[in-house]
Amino acid sequence: MTTRPIPSPDEHDDAMLAVRVGSAIAERRRARGLTQAKLAEMIGLEQEAISRWERGTRAPTLYRLQQLSDVLDCSVDQLLQRGSRRADDQLSVVAASLAELREDERVLVVNFVQQVADMLRARRPEKVRQRKG
Repeated sequence: MTTRPIPSPDEHDDAMLAVRVGSAIAERRRARGLTQAKLAEMIGLEQEAISRWERGTRAPTLYRLQQLSDVLDCSVDQLLQRGSRRADDQLSVVAASLAELREDERVLVVNFVQQVADMLRARRPEKVRQRKG
């Protein structure tokens, strides 16, 4: 009977980051109207490499991240920040999304986010709200 080694916290974090980056690649690729095959062709790889990245089974190298950011018209940061739990990273993702909208659309999104945040805060138990306030 063989046993698999227990992954270290770093290996687990690396795997989770690979999934988040893969999701960001897929999202950007679709937004640009590209197939996996076309994206692969643009950066000199096989379609299967793109598929592995998007599924999170492999992570692109730093060189490939730079190539992807050029082709997908985004920064490397935007590919890495997708799905981050850090508030700063989340704000950067939202800001990038808002930048692509008209002013009236941005106002609508901001108002919506504020309403949802107010609703979520109101649903918290009283003790939690008092600590935060």
